[in-house]
Amino acid sequence: MFASCKNPVEEYGDTVIKTYKGTQQFGNEITLTRLQESIKAFNAAHGRYPKDLEEISYFTGLTLDDGKYDYDPSTGVIKLKK
Repeated sequence: MFASCKNPVEEYGDTVIKTYKGTQQFGNEITLTRLQESIKAFNAAHGRYPKDLEEISYFTGLTLDDGKYDYDPSTGVIKLKK
C-alpha cells in the first residue's frame, strides 16, 4: 500500500526541480523575446539581419550560448533549440 507513495523529502525535491525547470524555461522565453526584438532593431538600423549569433551578442550586449539557439541570418528568425 505504501510502496507507491513518495516520502515528503522526495516530494519536496520533485517540487523544487519542477519549479527550477519552469523558471529556467520562462527565463529562456524572455531572453528569446528580447533577442527577437533586438534582431528587428538591428535590421532597422543596418538594413540587414545580423550575420550570426556573435553579431547579435555584440549588438545586444548579451552573452549567448550558441548551443541553445537556432538562428537563420537570411530571415532573422531565432528559436530555442529543442
